[in-house]
Amino acid sequence: MKKVLLLNPPGKRLYIRDYFCSKVSQADYLTQPVDLLMLSGILSQSFEVHFIDAIAGKLTIESVLREIGRIEPFAVISLFGAVSLAEDMDFARRVRQACGQVKIVGIGDAFRAGGEKYLGAGSPLDALLLDFTGQDIVSYLNGDYGAVSDMIIRDGESILPAKMAPRSNFFNIPLPLHHLFAGYNYRHPFIRSKKFATVLADYGCPYPCSFCIMGTLGFKVRPVDQVIDELKLVKSLGINEVLFHTQTFGANPAWAKELCRKIAAEDMQIGWICFSRVDVADPELLDVMKKAGCHTIIFGVESGSDSILKKYRKGYTGEQIVSAVDYCDKIGIETVGTFIIGLPEETHETMAATLRLLKTIKLDYASFNVAVPRIGTVMREDAVSLGMVDRSFDTMDQSGSDIAMRSRNLTKEEIAGYRRRAVSTFYFNARYILRRLMKVRSVYDFTRQLNQAVALAVNTWFGKR
Repeated sequence: MKKVLLLNPPGKRLYIRDYFCSKVSQADYLTQPVDLLMLSGILSQSFEVHFIDAIAGKLTIESVLREIGRIEPFAVISLFGAVSLAEDMDFARRVRQACGQVKIVGIGDAFRAGGEKYLGAGSPLDALLLDFTGQDIVSYLNGDYGAVSDMIIRDGESILPAKMAPRSNFFNIPLPLHHLFAGYNYRHPFIRSKKFATVLADYGCPYPCSFCIMGTLGFKVRPVDQVIDELKLVKSLGINEVLFHTQTFGANPAWAKELCRKIAAEDMQIGWICFSRVDVADPELLDVMKKAGCHTIIFGVESGSDSILKKYRKGYTGEQIVSAVDYCDKIGIETVGTFIIGLPEETHETMAATLRLLKTIKLDYASFNVAVPRIGTVMREDAVSLGMVDRSFDTMDQSGSDIAMRSRNLTKEEIAGYRRRAVSTFYFNARYILRRLMKVRSVYDFTRQLNQAVALAVNTWFGKR
């Protein structure tokens, strides 16, 4: 059986490259790359699958090259991030030099628009994969290019463009090879156990937020029973914590409630976290999520200004944000709010609204990102037309270590300053610290939160790690 290697390549920083949204880890978190995880199940039906995560394993370029040489794969499927693209391409060239005829397939956010240019003369890549939930990769590796839809392929001197298959409401994935990922030191700030698994229950997002790539992917869910089977596999590996890598848990409310009820009926005794929206997570859904073991929800708050929320197509208001967070607090689900600072229409007034919200909202955690003009988004086109970035701009670091662009009213320096103020306003005050200490459940929980706090402070005030 031919060998296929799934690879998260080495890098100079703590890169997160998966799911078409690359970034530098803001604190010290690093999760299983969900695209490679899903591909492990798909490929396992036809190939012998191997996996290397050079970021999680803190592996050097030389050690990864040696391991690739030992495995002798027929094909390497590697993550590429816009945040680390120059490094990733250089490493792919090293693989090409060392391994000769191996097929190298790239997957990543940099390739979502205009990917053909990365397959030109001198490129180390043979193909680009644009959807990791289908059978395209198997067809491609078997040489059946005619059956491939969501890939860009170099065929001799020709570049075969993606046909883009009609979007479906459902997708099927054979059970992923979770055991291949179990040996790495993955960690997540809101997971309550050292061991956890990532499960992809749905793909993409049905909402049109103009700064986000996920709304361009379409939206589809996996059959509920298939997700249940994967959770049983995870439990058999001794894992009791799960990150549902959903973009919006509950976007299909009937499906979400069915999944929650089956988890509860199976009495799985797992704890889990997910991403959702405040206008989706109504009390009825939140109640069944709580009964199924959900202990933390990550909400895209983005801003305390209703004008910013409206401009960037969030579809809800600050009042809805507070209401959803308050209900979660009432029933014992912890909440995380993600914020984006420095969007093109950001002003001193809109930032003041965000800072006011941070002083009163009952979020348990907050993540403060800076705006980046992601490839394929409406916001990128706006930023280019306003002269905030050049069309060729491709460094997507939302962590705040670097500021990608000014807004119409704020300089890069002011945006960086507001991000530091937001972190300080939310985290480093007596009210919040006391609230967190009262919720500590174990020595592991305390250590986890302390390590994340230290890493966040270092990244916020001292820059690149």
